[in-house]
Amino acid sequence: MNLTIDLGRLKTNYRVICEQLNGVEAAAVVKADGYGLGAVEVSRALTEQGCRRFFVAQLAEAEQLRQALGDRHAPQGRRFPGDRQALEDIEIQVLSGALDGTTDDLIELSVIPVLNSLEQIDRWAGAAKQRQQKLRATIHLDTGMNRTGLGANETAVLLDEPWRLDPLEVVHVMSHLASADIADSPQSAQQLRRFEAHRRCLSTGTASLANSAGIFLGPAYHFDLARPGVALYGGNPCAGSGNPMRQVVSVTAPILQVRSVGPGDAVGYGATRSFDRPGRVATVPVGYADGYFRAASNAGVAYLGSVPVPVVGRVSMDLITLDVSAVAESELRCGAEVELIGDRAPIDEVAQRAGTIPHEVLAALGTRYRRCYVDERGCAGQRGCVDQRGCAGQRGCACQRAE
Repeated sequence: MNLTIDLGRLKTNYRVICEQLNGVEAAAVVKADGYGLGAVEVSRALTEQGCRRFFVAQLAEAEQLRQALGDRHAPQGRRFPGDRQALEDIEIQVLSGALDGTTDDLIELSVIPVLNSLEQIDRWAGAAKQRQQKLRATIHLDTGMNRTGLGANETAVLLDEPWRLDPLEVVHVMSHLASADIADSPQSAQQLRRFEAHRRCLSTGTASLANSAGIFLGPAYHFDLARPGVALYGGNPCAGSGNPMRQVVSVTAPILQVRSVGPGDAVGYGATRSFDRPGRVATVPVGYADGYFRAASNAGVAYLGSVPVPVVGRVSMDLITLDVSAVAESELRCGAEVELIGDRAPIDEVAQRAGTIPHEVLAALGTRYRRCYVDERGCAGQRGCVDQRGCAGQRGCACQRAE
């Protein structure tokens, strides 16, 4: 089973986003291990495109990223924690903020917390006073998502008592769009108006509102900093229209077995699919343990060459079964590679057939794949590649099939 991550296409997607922003800076959201694709590898590739700001969800993710990127940029090969100036060249922000007991680690790692409540603001300001230094922070104002960020009441208090921020260096003031990926939703415009009103009263730092879909809502949503996530990895940020992004991920797996079935024969657990005609079924060693969702049972579609092969029967933990009746018999052999995600099976289509979103499909990719990172020069030689200097060309290596 092969999972190929095309870092060249990732870089292309970042450039497409930057062009759409027309001069506004683009950060990168690399939480959940870079949406399942490898936060370190993804972030290193994006630094080559000039990206200097990264958002993660948790402190542990920030520590992993700081070590990797700190090593990369530290002079004379010095290792983490290395030179403080070199570390601060890359800005890492933690969306969960300054939780109780994390302030010392956040400061040591030179990581910026996204402060989501007055409690977090006071905790971080207290740490700044104790150390007699300005600590950097981003302030998150909730404008209608009702998830994280200062709610309406807390925002009102902060606007009345801006002195709470005096011990801090506020680098960004942000909010998060809840429905930017829904074409006809009025919520985005409502959130925009609220954010603009808050910014008139709280003008410190730079402003950030747009996520992947928000970037494509137009310049009014761009402000000073955008925070793309799923679009970097190939997800469609444009609701109801064509995808301007390149597919970054390819998942392939070999056929284990091919068998003939006849009228009345059932396939898989629970006999949820029976054949009313003679046909052929191929078994492939991928299942919900590998992020191929059980919800794709009798709904997913893979490809054998250019031929679509529907999932028949239930997806199990380690296996799926495909209706390969339309494939030429000469192509049906054990070991033949089936595309589960890729150019023919885009991530958005795979997600739609499973009743979910591309974010979940990417984040659920398991650890059993042979991972290969490729870029414009071929194999990038990272995380499990057979040869750190490039692909050694072993049979079945994903590098051989990458563009």
